[in-house]
Amino acid sequence: MKQLKVSLPDDLRAQLDAASAKSGESVAEEIRRRAELSFLQEAVDKPLRDLLENVARLAAEAARETGVAWYSHAGAYEVLRLAIQLWLEPLKPKGPTAFGDRPHATTFEDDPYKLAALIVHRIRNDPNFTSSPTRKWMEEEHYSAKLNKELAERAAERRRQGLPVSALNEPWQQDEKDNEQHKSDQPKKRGKR
Repeated sequence: MKQLKVSLPDDLRAQLDAASAKSGESVAEEIRRRAELSFLQEAVDKPLRDLLENVARLAAEAARETGVAWYSHAGAYEVLRLAIQLWLEPLKPKGPTAFGDRPHATTFEDDPYKLAALIVHRIRNDPNFTSSPTRKWMEEEHYSAKLNKELAERAAERRRQGLPVSALNEPWQQDEKDNEQHKSDQPKKRGKR
């Protein structure tokens, strides 16, 4: 790790000293953490950045108005929760809440409330879950289960149609064979005379 010397205005240094004392970390660690956070925020899309900034503003205003921090008083918590909900309401896109293709899904769950509860549970237990090897493994397992489910549905459909289900692992090959068989069963068309 390389060291870096930086000149800071006195007021910024005082803020860093205060933040360092509050967190129990060194000033260098405080600067490193805050620098990492700023780069993470840049990687986030603008609507989410705006939301995060405004949630911080809503929390500050709720604390000023109620006289207590949202996490220390049930009433202040409720004020902030409702303020966030009201802030989000006009931003809600129109349309159904059902999802289409979800290439990074780890579950078949499609209910927004249940998905939100699952996400909160995961992030509370592991703040780095989104980029963890566990999540990658879960994505792969879900993809495999999704393919197996599609194969089973395809096999059931073939059975309903009275078609053989001999190539479950490679259904596209069976479809090609069926198409070739269907073509050979058809009378040949003659060209124009």
